[in-house]
Amino acid sequence: MATLLESVRFSQQLVLFAPQAVPVHLHVQGLIPMLYSRQPSLRYLAVSTLHHLIERDPAAMIDENIEENLFSMLDEETDSETAMLVRATIIRLLYTSCPVCPSRWLAVLRNIVLATSIRRNTGEVLSCFGHNPPDSTSENDVYYGEDEDNMISSSKQQQIRCAGSISSQFPPRNKHLRYRTRVFAAECVSHVPIAVGAEPAHFDLLLARSAISQGTYLSNDWLVLKLQELVSLSYQISTGQFEGMQPIGVKLLCLIMDKFGKAVDPEFPGHILLEQFQAQLVSAVRMAISTASGPLLLEAGLELATRVMTSSIIGGDRLALSRLFSLITRPLSDIEGLLYPSFADWVVCKIKVRLLTAHAAVKCNTYQFLRMRENAPNEYQQLAPSLVNSSTLLGKYWIRALKDYVSISFGLHSKINYKPFLDGIQSLLVLSKVQRYLDEVWLLILKATALDAAPLDFDENNPKNLLEQTFISGHCMVKLDRTEFQFLWGLSILVLFHSCQSMKNNSLKINLDFKQDKNFGEFIVHGLDDKRPCDQVLRVLSSLTTEVFFSNNFISVDICQQLLQALTYADCSSAPIIHLFTQRDLRELVMLPADKLREAPPQLVGYSRRSQPPLPLFAQLSHKMPPVANATHLLRIVCL
Repeated sequence: MATLLESVRFSQQLVLFAPQAVPVHLHVQGLIPMLYSRQPSLRYLAVSTLHHLIERDPAAMIDENIEENLFSMLDEETDSETAMLVRATIIRLLYTSCPVCPSRWLAVLRNIVLATSIRRNTGEVLSCFGHNPPDSTSENDVYYGEDEDNMISSSKQQQIRCAGSISSQFPPRNKHLRYRTRVFAAECVSHVPIAVGAEPAHFDLLLARSAISQGTYLSNDWLVLKLQELVSLSYQISTGQFEGMQPIGVKLLCLIMDKFGKAVDPEFPGHILLEQFQAQLVSAVRMAISTASGPLLLEAGLELATRVMTSSIIGGDRLALSRLFSLITRPLSDIEGLLYPSFADWVVCKIKVRLLTAHAAVKCNTYQFLRMRENAPNEYQQLAPSLVNSSTLLGKYWIRALKDYVSISFGLHSKINYKPFLDGIQSLLVLSKVQRYLDEVWLLILKATALDAAPLDFDENNPKNLLEQTFISGHCMVKLDRTEFQFLWGLSILVLFHSCQSMKNNSLKINLDFKQDKNFGEFIVHGLDDKRPCDQVLRVLSSLTTEVFFSNNFISVDICQQLLQALTYADCSSAPIIHLFTQRDLRELVMLPADKLREAPPQLVGYSRRSQPPLPLFAQLSHKMPPVANATHLLRIVCL
């Protein structure tokens, strides 16, 4: 044994300090048998040397095909430190070789993940690994236990095929692969769409076919050519029998939508490739968002539902859109009492934020089409009444979540008995887990709250044609009392001030860095891809300055003066500002002479434009410093 240790150490020294002395293939041939040694130190040293080989000569290691050998070792390894190194080595090899051979990795990982699936011919799968098919494939037969310390469950220096052989197999055993091995293999599958790199041909079928026909690349193994296998495997993971693997599969489907969401289908112009997988995606959402789902699966399911509903995958399918909306609406009734005693508080907070974000994204995406009026797709026109039914409850939750976000952004501590909507958000631990998600979605929630909002006393029994003129959807959505309106207004004005570089307050922790590579959703909703954050807030202010708020005395001269002061200093594009001032009541207020401004009544509807246009009010205010403290003070009042 000492001789073997010295031999492996010597090989490691050659790899590190004389990499050209011995061919990589000879190193691998000598190291593979050491992976199954009974000595933990020898196994660790062998894996460590293979890891160094992958780092030093990745091109040569790609052809060695040692993936299954490493998974075989991991399946039997009992030493935690060695197992951690094996996992790191597999991940390193995955990112090294996946760009040129993704199909090989999919085949290997598929066999491991589905090795004991009751939906698959278990004997056939296990035989390809050198296993004898068991008599039963029941879930109860799966081994979940741990081996004794420093023992290998069934290895006895079995003869391993040459590492260079493409069909390298697991040493034969008389039991299933371990659960932990399959879970790690599922995690590796979720790395594949990222590990292939940024080469566009991996995600575009037209480019992949062009590369193959032109012979531009040595390897023509493109991931998009295996998209059906990837989606199928992800779906099987998400709907499999093991709960611990289901969230991995659902999140992988989300990643697939992110990577292939814009890939066109050359066979059907005007359509995308993922449309053909609508059934699997909708089925995965339906399975994930159920009363029996655990918190991790529910969170992943809500993200997938959001992506599907805000994409063109279900384009034209009114029934599928209606079913998905019904699925994300069910948890709303239990959102306040949501509790998972076995999980940390931040898990519940993330689910609440994910649920509110799903509804906000669907509403904003629906309004993108409703603005098209007569050209709006029928499925989104018919979704508007469903949005009305849930908006009353959603509006309260959205505002409470925004208040929680403002409270943690300002570091406010209420002296009254204020109960946060996000339980435990004032805890540093919960805050550290949840804040980055709130940073990414709070503006989306703000926009959704303001869309077709109206005062609390607004009469919905008005004629239909009047409602259609007043609201984009023809329906009143969220109803706001005066305090809630002031909160939304103050938050929007504060963002306008804060978006100006010269006015930024370092003590303010509201995130204004709206990038498209988000960790929480990564979906793109119309109006949230603007480069300037204040352009997005202007859309909110446009919703809050409609005629219904003027006629109900929600908007006063002082509030409009504050808005004009903010616009004087904000870094905004001209188009949103023009749209804001095309609204009749605000336009008429702007055209009032400065000396008449204080005489204007709170109810501004009915005033006509002056025959001689006076000097605009914002020109009168251009020399003043914007009262950012006023907006800050307003937010403090309405939050506490």
